[in-house]
Amino acid sequence: MQKYIDQLLEDIAYATQNISLPFTGSESSLSDWVTAEDEEKLAPTRNLETWTGITTYMLPPEKMLEDAQVIQLLDALIKLLDTCNCHFVMQITVPERIQYAAIRDHFNQEVKLKRLHMGFFELCRHGTPHKTCALGEYCQCAFFEEFFAGYIDEERSPGEERAAELEMEIIHIKKKYGDDWMRYYPYHLDKDHDDENGNPYNYGIPDDDEDDWG
Repeated sequence: MQKYIDQLLEDIAYATQNISLPFTGSESSLSDWVTAEDEEKLAPTRNLETWTGITTYMLPPEKMLEDAQVIQLLDALIKLLDTCNCHFVMQITVPERIQYAAIRDHFNQEVKLKRLHMGFFELCRHGTPHKTCALGEYCQCAFFEEFFAGYIDEERSPGEERAAELEMEIIHIKKKYGDDWMRYYPYHLDKDHDDENGNPYNYGIPDDDEDDWG
């Protein structure tokens, strides 16, 4: 199997280096500018398998792979997708095996050839119920639905708005970073970390506490 994986990695690397974009080498001007919404409507599409030469059939099911092989293929595929401006983005921490399986399951898709705005790899087919996609319990759509479920669009005082932002940000970083979430604590949103000069903190551990985390 490793011999096949090595050849597949070479094929993916070759595809990454030889992606053909219709606008490569052409100069853009202000007159070319369109909004993200308009480019989404107007950009031409290509089938990802046909475009890259990498097919779902070529990608072994994750259950056939060792952990190291999953990571090798996942890294190579993410680089390929980045080159295609079809970025594979996870908003929360997701095991590598599930990420690889999600890419494999949805690799045969039509992608927009965007020149001005970022494009993203589609993780769910339209109409797929939450948590029934390839990501299962790590479903990104379900995460955002739960994330905004407690948000109420109403007039708030600056203090109330800040407290709400702190609560939502903590929910987000707990999902995204798991047990390491305190390393990314949003001190700048926490009034308990204000001093006479305002709030000196940003994301991360204060300097005098860094040794506590090794």
